[in-house]
Amino acid sequence: MKRLTLTRLGAIFATTLAIGVPLTASAQPAVGAPYKIGIILPMTGPTADYGADFNRGAVLAEEEINASGGINGRPIKLVMGDSKNQPKDGVAEFRKLVEIDKVPAMISTMTGVILPQFALSRETKVPMIAVGAITPEIRKGGPTVFSNYPLADDEEREIAEYAIKTLGLKTAAVVYENSSYGKTLSAIFIEEFKKAGGTIVAEEVIEKGGRDFRSQITRIGATKAPLVVAYAYYAEAGLLVRQASELGVKAQFMSHGSVQNKAFGDIAGPAANGFISGSPRWDDSSPSVQAFIERYRKRFNKEPDLYGPYFYDAVKMYAAAIAKGGDSPDGIRQALKSLKDYPGINGVMNFGPDNVVLLPLRFMKFENGNWLPIKR
Repeated sequence: MKRLTLTRLGAIFATTLAIGVPLTASAQPAVGAPYKIGIILPMTGPTADYGADFNRGAVLAEEEINASGGINGRPIKLVMGDSKNQPKDGVAEFRKLVEIDKVPAMISTMTGVILPQFALSRETKVPMIAVGAITPEIRKGGPTVFSNYPLADDEEREIAEYAIKTLGLKTAAVVYENSSYGKTLSAIFIEEFKKAGGTIVAEEVIEKGGRDFRSQITRIGATKAPLVVAYAYYAEAGLLVRQASELGVKAQFMSHGSVQNKAFGDIAGPAANGFISGSPRWDDSSPSVQAFIERYRKRFNKEPDLYGPYFYDAVKMYAAAIAKGGDSPDGIRQALKSLKDYPGINGVMNFGPDNVVLLPLRFMKFENGNWLPIKR
């Protein structure tokens, strides 16, 4: 595939792609054969709410890029695959998008789904950006695997330190989903919590898709742990908190970003109030973030969740990479790696030697139907 020439105007264009602002008021919508980007999300199944949120962020980026003239006048096109949050379906969709739809770049998510996709990315040389899946195994994915979301070994360390140093809670119980996601993140948290001087008094396992966690909660309650750290998706975490309240278990509940979804509050009800979540997140006071939120509200008539903006950034990073390096898989990979101080919605992004972006954590508390930032 022919490499594109990035002129000075093209460099300005790449920057405007990052923040979603048209080049001029008279910019013409993109036309012609589209540049394809594959995106694999859980659009059906028990985590479909996540998929819908992720998709909104990606679609907003696609629409803004195309309305602003696309890349050298050509549009981009997101080609969707449904993983159902199942590894085998994620592998099948990856192969289909590469072999049949001929996409030269991929976005994917969910820990159990992305892990077996790494080998496919290396085999086909198609770069993939893992979004929101934070297993440290991403660092071992190889030269074609990227993450624009910080990983668990950085995230869980900060969460452990926040619990001990800021909240003053040195004794904790941990409950986690029986999956690679739950096992990996809980193990990292436990290790970091102990390193920071904390004590773990209970470890309980729950099943993905489970609905009754009263036995686990009762055992945790018996320890009188003042802190309960949960590694589960919003549905199970919401039930966990609600059932703990029903059983009279009083503790500070805490997790990483997986719960920052409106459905969590709907499921947990009033028991959700006070739940703390630590995650890399945009700066609410930033003018560019406020402008993004307004565009998102206008387009979807709802508030953005935690992860959707990362998918927005991933699409725009690929657009900038295609503008710089052309639309071959290797050209995209090299250009993506070379992006410097990329002005994403979630912060200034640079890929490190391990192809992972590092961003600061921000802590949020759920209060009366909303996730609100905690001032540090």
